[in-house]
Amino acid sequence: MRSVLFVCYGNIMRSAFAEACFRDEMSRNPKLAGIRVASAGVRAQTGERAETHARAMAKRFGLSLESHRATRTSNELLRQFDQIYIMDQLNEDLLLGDTTEAASKTAYLSSLVPGTRKEIEDPYCQSDRQLEACFKTIQQAVRSLSNQCSA
Repeated sequence: MRSVLFVCYGNIMRSAFAEACFRDEMSRNPKLAGIRVASAGVRAQTGERAETHARAMAKRFGLSLESHRATRTSNELLRQFDQIYIMDQLNEDLLLGDTTEAASKTAYLSSLVPGTRKEIEDPYCQSDRQLEACFKTIQQAVRSLSNQCSA
């Protein structure tokens, strides 16, 4: 895999955190050098900052979302990536409703963590406990992905 795109609804929480996790893995594993990573949202408001609680929670994980700015998915963007990881059914419906081109290279991020629910639910406006659980699942999935990529 040469490139990976993480996708959620608004690109201000889940996919932004997944991108930050993968970049962190890349900084510690030279076998991941050269992989292009990004995140986007199927209904993102381009340029929007990561959500306040997501930024604070990312810090608790030793990561920063301070410089993150949301990007909206587009057919052009989707064409640029070898693998696309989505978070939930709504992401899949909206992404594949906009383009069928991405179907063959799209998978649920949660599929990388055995025994995990199919969806990584949107923690927007949820409790810190739910946000932390969401981010833990994303971190596990990204670690699994980075292990696969460096094997």
